[in-house]
Amino acid sequence: MASSTRSGSARMLVACALILFAVQAVPSAVLRAEETKAAKLSFALPEGTLLHYKDFVQTDQNYSGTDATMNQTSDVDMSFLAKADSTGNSKIGLTFLKVKSSLVMNGTLQQWEPPIKLEGVQIKVTVSPAAEVVHLDMPRNVVGLKNADDLRDIVEAWFVGLPDTTVAVGQTWKKQIVEGKTEGAEPEIKGEGVFTLKKVETRGNIQIAFVEGKANLKINKETPAGVLVADGTVDLKAQIAVPGGYVVELKQNLEIRGNAVAKDPLTDKETKHQTALTRTTEIKLQQ
Repeated sequence: MASSTRSGSARMLVACALILFAVQAVPSAVLRAEETKAAKLSFALPEGTLLHYKDFVQTDQNYSGTDATMNQTSDVDMSFLAKADSTGNSKIGLTFLKVKSSLVMNGTLQQWEPPIKLEGVQIKVTVSPAAEVVHLDMPRNVVGLKNADDLRDIVEAWFVGLPDTTVAVGQTWKKQIVEGKTEGAEPEIKGEGVFTLKKVETRGNIQIAFVEGKANLKINKETPAGVLVADGTVDLKAQIAVPGGYVVELKQNLEIRGNAVAKDPLTDKETKHQTALTRTTEIKLQQ
């Protein structure tokens, strides 16, 4: 739920043709019996940290009767780059070592390459103690990349909105979602995410917070297929390292239902195309 629900994921929109193209195992040690009743949930990757992940994303979409499914797997390293500044914001790197993807439309496998080619690319990200993406450095020479914000959908899935404080098991916290706001206009995406600390347990030598989150979204965003006017929901279950605030395991489901509204520039006639999208993201720390 990126950000706010950015949840590690919100800006989770599709923005390309058919709106679709905008775009292991955790340690097996048995959980020990002890369970704590509270945890300080804050993002601060320890100096010298290098984490290895596998990421899987499946996007199913029906756009005006056309079905499309995109699957993508990635091997990703998260690394410490710089100590926190005076505001507590720290800089980390996300390096995409290997990326594989496929596209099926109406049951037929298509020739397909992602519009942004990230294999071999490191994205430098400034992250707040509340696990919000504050800034993205523009990587150089990335095919298909026009500006750093085009990467937000990808990057924000790696960070779960945290309260940056100590919370008790059963306690909830909220994150407001306001994305793409311009002066005098409504945000492109707005809503609210609600997170709950379900339990805190120890696995091996790592204390893990089990967090669940839900968000409701209102979407009004320009895409190549027209203005997407839709409602969205996000459900998230994540295991977060304490301390550190980084993802150990995450599963997030996004659903969007609405219409892509296009206007003919000559006749001014509007057409609506029903759009339904489901995206599942799974991230797992490798050991």
